[in-house]
Amino acid sequence: MKKNAKNDDFLEIILLAVFLSIVFSTHLFAEEQQKELKLSRQKAIEITLQNNLDIAVERINSKIEDENITLENSFFDPALFTDFSLEKTTTPSASAFASPDVTEEENINFSIGLKQTLKAGTYYELKLNSIRNITNSTFSGLDPQYSSSIDLDFTQPLLRDFGIDLNTRKIKIATNNRDISKKEFKNLVIQSISDVQNVYWDLVFKRDDLKVKKQSLDLAKDFENRVRIQVDVGVLAPLEILQAQSEVAAREEAVIITENIIKDLEDQLKTKLNFPPDAEEWNLTLVPADSPSFADEIFQLEEFLKIALENRPEMDELRLELNNEQIDIAYKKNQLYPTIDLVASFGLNGISGDAVAVTNQSTGLTQTTRFGGNYDRSLSRALSGDTYSYDIGLKFEYPIGNRASKSSLTASKLEVEKTLIEIKNQEQQITLEVKEAVREIETNVKRVNVTRVSKKLATEKMSAEEKKFEVGLSTSFKVLEFQKDLTEEQSKEIKAIIDYTKSIVNLYRVAGIALEKNNVELN
Repeated sequence: MKKNAKNDDFLEIILLAVFLSIVFSTHLFAEEQQKELKLSRQKAIEITLQNNLDIAVERINSKIEDENITLENSFFDPALFTDFSLEKTTTPSASAFASPDVTEEENINFSIGLKQTLKAGTYYELKLNSIRNITNSTFSGLDPQYSSSIDLDFTQPLLRDFGIDLNTRKIKIATNNRDISKKEFKNLVIQSISDVQNVYWDLVFKRDDLKVKKQSLDLAKDFENRVRIQVDVGVLAPLEILQAQSEVAAREEAVIITENIIKDLEDQLKTKLNFPPDAEEWNLTLVPADSPSFADEIFQLEEFLKIALENRPEMDELRLELNNEQIDIAYKKNQLYPTIDLVASFGLNGISGDAVAVTNQSTGLTQTTRFGGNYDRSLSRALSGDTYSYDIGLKFEYPIGNRASKSSLTASKLEVEKTLIEIKNQEQQITLEVKEAVREIETNVKRVNVTRVSKKLATEKMSAEEKKFEVGLSTSFKVLEFQKDLTEEQSKEIKAIIDYTKSIVNLYRVAGIALEKNNVELN
């Protein structure tokens, strides 16, 4: 019975230990899982677009250009204005008939109006003027006197500064500048998502290459054990074990170096993703979720040349700059003309006030003006149109020689000539980049096919050499050399596939279609 009790206690201890080990290992596994961040290529692109500070700056620049358009449009907004003043004058008179001989006047002036420049170059100002006059003159028939006038002043350029296209040039240029900013933004996004993909695929390559190197290390260790057994039984000389141990050490070094490169690439990718310095992601291991694929596609050079010339943001920017310069030339050609402006004004007048009887000193007759009434009466009289004034004429001005306008026009023409050369140069650069990108893809396709054959042959040669070694017809040095050859060919195949993938990324970049190919929409 005691023996059974001891067995039961021992069984309970074993079960408890197993349970604790399972819980502890599960916790360690969960903790290990938390230290990794699985990242797809598409997710890397999304994070880049969200966090990239240069992209954030360009977004703001586009908004600034939008406000510049509004600013230029505001030049044609009507403006409401008003004036108010109070004045008093005391004036002595030399006339013997003055009554009194020192005249005192007090005026309250008020005006309100609307003025605006129209897109055709027309300028108008519509104004209502009101004056309340109080005087001590005995000859004033209205005291106080209310004067009202409605005035319209009008100026229309007939040659210089005439026309809607001419006067809206700044709006068009601001709109083009906004579009240029958008193209710069697009170019920055294309470059950013291309850069992050290249680093992403470099990391994929090094992680796959690390697996190859670890497999190679395992092969070397396994071979070392086999050699050791044969040395121990006297089949091989002790010198053979040194060759195997040396190769194990060399392959361990290769693993260590590759692991370090992987850490560097992870930091580069995290930098591209622009994680904040204190972000938890810096403590996580980035694990790419995507693997490269290889499909022997045909990329037609002529097709991609056409696509690139139509879609590259740099070409659009230069075209918009050229349009701005052509708008500027049209304006400066107009500035060669003399200034001939049609100017006109029209006014309606009315007065009223408290009518005061005035006696004629020479005749003794007393009379009262018919324009008595309150302030509203002066306005109604002005609006009746019975009393009015108008003025119409032409204003001419022309600087002798007009050297400033001529020199400015010549400079603008030279700017257009320079931009046309830049467009031609950009076309040549884009053509070169597309040719190189297509050629690079074709080269990488051939590399993949060749490395696959080389890897197959290296596998067969290593297998054959190991069999020869087993029967004493080869040496450990030769077997290890064939193992290294296989490892090298495996790495070359992976590198060729990664380079093929990156060359497609590069082609989409130089063709200006990286956004469409990566499902990115600009907002």
